Amino acid sequence: MVNSADTLAKLFRIDRECRHLEHALAALQWDQETNLPPKGVEDRSEQLAMLEGISHERLIAGETGRLLESLESTSENPRGDEGLPDIDRDFLRVLRRKYDKAVKLPADFVTAAARAEGLSQAAWSQARKNNDFASFLPHLETMIEFSRKKAEYWGFGGQNGDRAALYDGLLDIYEPGMPAPEIDTVFLPLRDRLVTLLKKIKLCPPPDTSFLSQPFDAERQARLNRRLMDYLGFDRRRGRLDISAHPFTTTLGSDDVRITTRYFQNNLLSGVFSVIHESGHAFYEMGFPPELRGTSLADGASMAFHESQSRFWENVIGRSRPFWEGFFPILKDGFPDQLKAVDSETFYRAVNLVKPANIRVDADEVSYALHIILRFELEKRLISGELSAEKLPEVWRQYTQEYLGLESDTDADGALQDVHWSQGSFGYFPSYALGNLYGLQIRKAILKDIPDFESHVARGDFGAIRAWLGDHVYRWGCRLAPAELLFKITGEKLSVIPFLEYIEAKYTELYGL
Repeated sequence: MVNSADTLAKLFRIDRECRHLEHALAALQWDQETNLPPKGVEDRSEQLAMLEGISHERLIAGETGRLLESLESTSENPRGDEGLPDIDRDFLRVLRRKYDKAVKLPADFVTAAARAEGLSQAAWSQARKNNDFASFLPHLETMIEFSRKKAEYWGFGGQNGDRAALYDGLLDIYEPGMPAPEIDTVFLPLRDRLVTLLKKIKLCPPPDTSFLSQPFDAERQARLNRRLMDYLGFDRRRGRLDISAHPFTTTLGSDDVRITTRYFQNNLLSGVFSVIHESGHAFYEMGFPPELRGTSLADGASMAFHESQSRFWENVIGRSRPFWEGFFPILKDGFPDQLKAVDSETFYRAVNLVKPANIRVDADEVSYALHIILRFELEKRLISGELSAEKLPEVWRQYTQEYLGLESDTDADGALQDVHWSQGSFGYFPSYALGNLYGLQIRKAILKDIPDFESHVARGDFGAIRAWLGDHVYRWGCRLAPAELLFKITGEKLSVIPFLEYIEAKYTELYGL
């Protein structure tokens, strides 16, 4: 007779060991992005490959499969024994999914992919710095092949080797249960309405942003952004801020969540909004309840759900009028000379300038999703083979002109601007735009419970907002599938309507449409 408690304890131990290895990998990857000297890349790639292999072998050991099956957790019935508590059944579902994916990947493939990823990231960083796509091309081709092969191992593509279907396997990593055709049904109306809104805005006079063209010292920006983290309620005893080529958040432990940003003297807003965005990710990671910490349940429901939190803080809060009523005096204190003739309303209008630009992370709210849809279309074609990696810069420029009405001047600001493909993270990009949609549906639910939401934001009092998100979003970790969690929070299925109503109302008022 199976002792369920003993079996679960053994599975939790295996899971905990794998989590420790994942966090050790994250520490090495964080160091690679923030501190590693250039000549350390090859050794670091070997270290990452070794740890990735150890983690993989620990998860797929025969013991794991036997223990799962003894609790009736199978691929067809991942939650297992109906007599177990819900939280344990949710744990079995998540661990079974991880196990099923991992066990299909050969160990030598896992270590080779990790080694290639380390080298690819380093090559991308140098290529972007030098605007040298040709030097990155072989690495990009390698990462595309590894991504295709991974999806094939997982059974996507069918017996006929349908490369277009391989992309669904990559999407499933980040947004389980949402294949490309389903994303298309959301992205197509979103694209059309945003393009229409963008054309209307282009006919209107822009707000004054001349004061943002002055130099803003990077050291003073760094001091300001530490104050910004404190203002938002980021617990710096449990995390820290560093500099990297591309802003990111990584979790090294339940009480060690790290974010990065970057500073440009001629772009104050880049650092500010990166910090708000990454803090949103960090709040999610820091908000998992004690009973989930240290397990695979302490994770976002999906990457789109994770992005819903970062985009919610960055845009719904960070680009709002009430936020700048509260935070602008602190910003002005940091840069009194540059902002002496500016008031909070002028600054609010400036940060909401709609002016399509080549850089995704600096894009305004209206054009941002168009950047994502552009990448989604390119990814599909790269994985299917319809588009060769060699042709990517050329087609990128075509899409940039078509979607945003822009000329892409350099590959550094074009096909090389994002770190994701160098990591083999094909399928990740749709999460950002889906996160926008989730975030605005969540906002609609928050406003029902916190009708004075804006006055909280204006006072810099984010405790009630973080508490609400903790009760409705963070507490679940990844216990529920994304569609289930969205419905539990909002009572609605995924919809573009709340986002479009928000964006059209906001910019109609700002631009007098």
